Amino acid sequence: RVNTLKAAVDAGAAPAQRKKARQSLGEAKQQADGASSSLVDLVTLLHHQLIPFLEPQDLVKLLACCSHSLKQDLRDTIATAGLVRYYRRDSVHFGNKCNGDWHQLVPTSTQGARGRCACNWDTHTRQEIVPKELPLPKILDARAHLLEAMCLVYEGIQPHCFTVLQIARGFQHMQYGTLQPVVFSLAAALEKEQRTASNSNEEELTIDTDDVEELVRLMDSVELGMGFRFFSSRDEKRSPANVFEAHWRGIQVDLATDTSACEFCGHYEDSSLFLRSHGVTPEDQDALLRAHCVAVYQPLKKFMMRHLKHVQYVRPVRGWSNDGDSDYFGDAFLDLVGGFTSAGVLCGVYLTDIGIPNRWIRSRLAPGHFQYDED
Repeated sequence: RVNTLKAAVDAGAAPAQRKKARQSLGEAKQQADGASSSLVDLVTLLHHQLIPFLEPQDLVKLLACCSHSLKQDLRDTIATAGLVRYYRRDSVHFGNKCNGDWHQLVPTSTQGARGRCACNWDTHTRQEIVPKELPLPKILDARAHLLEAMCLVYEGIQPHCFTVLQIARGFQHMQYGTLQPVVFSLAAALEKEQRTASNSNEEELTIDTDDVEELVRLMDSVELGMGFRFFSSRDEKRSPANVFEAHWRGIQVDLATDTSACEFCGHYEDSSLFLRSHGVTPEDQDALLRAHCVAVYQPLKKFMMRHLKHVQYVRPVRGWSNDGDSDYFGDAFLDLVGGFTSAGVLCGVYLTDIGIPNRWIRSRLAPGHFQYDED
């Protein structure tokens, strides 16, 4: 109504009509401002009663509707409640440095496919201990942006995670992997810098996701060398190290037509990764080497390209699995694919080893898998 009345005023109506329109415009603005104030007042007074009835997606919309009319501590409270919902529902243990901690630039554990993390399990009550507060950044409205990113991840990334991928080079060389989510806010790096700076001012802090040098610096401050590797073009010049990487780099996405195609699927026989097995039909060969691409890899890349900036494929650092004292010792995969939201939250997945008993593999295969004969 406000826009309609404003158009009438600006359209050159008669003086009497313009006067009446201006009066109506003022009344409409007062009503709109009053409605906004009423919502803010309602949320301020009754947020403890409202939050349990709202899903995380609803909380994101609520925070967007109220914009910055809410005090920051209340915005943090609402956003934290939404994040705790994921903690309780799916054991997303933000900041715990465990199997279930998605808020890690580099995961300390790659056992996410084993199921719900039990690090906070109370053996006496046989219930998970769910905290009221989370070790997450607060500056720059970070928790609201993290909640928004979590909703995005659950929309198009999380559905592809925690199932078993057949990453095969041929019938005689089969590897298995899984995708493990990462949702990391670079505000954590800024908050760390703020604690160590003597004269820091939050009003001067920003995360410019168009400034690659700034993103590199923030990532490197959390994990030395991670920012450089994330934005380096060096890996793109190398041959893919595994079949997952070959698919990912071979997938071409056309966002205008919402289509995708994979060059590796069409020419895998030309790749040094492919190992031919005698006595295998071309149909079975195609099905195995193209497993998961249409059902998992292509939808995942298309979603990331549509919603995230700077989508990259990042290999682990050389020698990462050679240390006998490391939790990664002997692992085959620790590859990252992901990009940034406009608020500086890294969203994506790590390709990791499955970390589950072999007897579980058949029942947990990802969509599009190659179906072996029972014999």
